[in-house]
Amino acid sequence: MMRRPWMAAALCLGTMAASRAPLQTPRHYRLDIKTTQVADLASMGQGEQRMEISTTGFVTLESHDSAGGQAVKIVLDSLQLGDSSPISPEQAKAANGAIWNGFVPSSGRIEHLELTEDNPIANAVTGVLQQLFPPMKAGAKEGQTWTDTTDSEGAPGLAVRTVTNFQTSADSFHGKKALRLAGASSSAISGTQESPQGSVAFEGTGTATVDWYIGPDGVMLGSSYHGTQSLKLTAPVSPQPLPVTITIEGTTALLE
Repeated sequence: MMRRPWMAAALCLGTMAASRAPLQTPRHYRLDIKTTQVADLASMGQGEQRMEISTTGFVTLESHDSAGGQAVKIVLDSLQLGDSSPISPEQAKAANGAIWNGFVPSSGRIEHLELTEDNPIANAVTGVLQQLFPPMKAGAKEGQTWTDTTDSEGAPGLAVRTVTNFQTSADSFHGKKALRLAGASSSAISGTQESPQGSVAFEGTGTATVDWYIGPDGVMLGSSYHGTQSLKLTAPVSPQPLPVTITIEGTTALLE
């Protein structure tokens, strides 16, 4: 039950608009993510249980124009695991070559990002891949603000409602002019999952900040993410709800 860190658990000084030109050639990105899960097991007569997982992935992104937006394809080129990962090197290697297909409408938010074949390790990476797609309308300019509400499934059986405040500004990324899209969000999380010990109920909240950097040609140059989820798990093995805190930090970067 406690080994589910993926459950909860991406410009000139004047006005610049973000275009959304189709990719002429495949682009390659590096994704780094660190997940820290801390569970308070005092009600079970145990102490604090802490687990950290660091993962680096390399992907290839392709897209082409389609009616109302762009069809995208992502291929997982390789997955590198930190020393403390519960995932074996063989499992990570088996995820290489995994393919996702999705669609990016004019709103900029990726839709229907799905694996072409079932792979539990690759499936855990799906949420991180969304950081490659800034949820920003084509033609957006610096100095704009808006609020967005989304409903999603954080993991099978978990419902997540998120409210995000967005703001655009002129910035730079590794010395390149960029339009920065900053988001600050709060989430409500609830649901149940099955475990060998029986049904486990989840309830809690989350907060996160994310920054995307988009070049003048509309290409996503990089992003950074930091989020925290505070959950209470009600399970048959514990007489009281178990407090669990999950912290996720991640970055993406375009490889030249």
